[in-house]
Amino acid sequence: MNRRPLRIPESRFPLTCQWEITCRCNLRCVMCYTDCYNTPAKIREELSTAEIFGILDALAAAGCLEITFTGGEPLARPDFFQIYERAKQLGFLVAIFTNATLMTPEAAGRLAQLPPLRVEISLHGITAETFEAVTQGKGSFERCRRAIELLLEHRIPLVLKTTALTLNRDEIFAIKKFVNGLQGASYRLGERLRLALDGGDPGAAYALAEEELTRLENEDPEICEAACEEKAEEGLPCTTGAYSFHIDAYGGLQLCSGNRTQTYDLRKGSFKEGFYQSLPMFPCRFKARPVPSISGEY
Repeated sequence: MNRRPLRIPESRFPLTCQWEITCRCNLRCVMCYTDCYNTPAKIREELSTAEIFGILDALAAAGCLEITFTGGEPLARPDFFQIYERAKQLGFLVAIFTNATLMTPEAAGRLAQLPPLRVEISLHGITAETFEAVTQGKGSFERCRRAIELLLEHRIPLVLKTTALTLNRDEIFAIKKFVNGLQGASYRLGERLRLALDGGDPGAAYALAEEELTRLENEDPEICEAACEEKAEEGLPCTTGAYSFHIDAYGGLQLCSGNRTQTYDLRKGSFKEGFYQSLPMFPCRFKARPVPSISGEY
């Protein structure tokens, strides 16, 4: 069979989307940056099912390939499976970020019928005491552990991740050891703490000092390697807005979940206009150098 280069335009192309479909959540994790919007008033402002369907159709028409549904807690939306199944029917590769405590046998079965690319679960402790000190949800540890078992039984690819905090620093390696013993799951130390959507800093009281976090990373070869790769990527030009983008719970199109300094309102305009005309104008201090072109073969 003849093979020829598959070229992505050197300018921009919407390959992958992270979509924060809700800020509602059944837990109140101490460091959560979306929890400040987990209020009845803000929930009423979130996109409706019909609005989400319309944006999904627009993303498919624009050629987007992969969507990650996150929150808040995505499964806290009563219409989550309508949204998920619509995305799968449109041909997207779909990942889900979840706390897993709302996962039921029925929900796991529905995922197995239309398997996701992966499910990423926050596992912030190996004991109920530590886990629930982070989540502030009584019984959440057992619900999360049961969900992990359910999803593995259905052969759903899992990534279990932990945000390193003063509350769980003594359990990080025990969590990793537990995950390494699971067939079908992988582990990573999660993202750094960030400011809340309203500008607050809920994680400040629980943040590890940079020196302590570095020491922790250096104690484990795999965690150290991942941290080094992440730090190396910090020196590269940022490609958000070129091949990836973020949509918030209210229809705001942004460069990424960590850069919401400017927003294009998808309720008022088209996705193609927002992606091709507005996003390139949004400020990002990591875009000083040109975005490299990407090529490959098929």
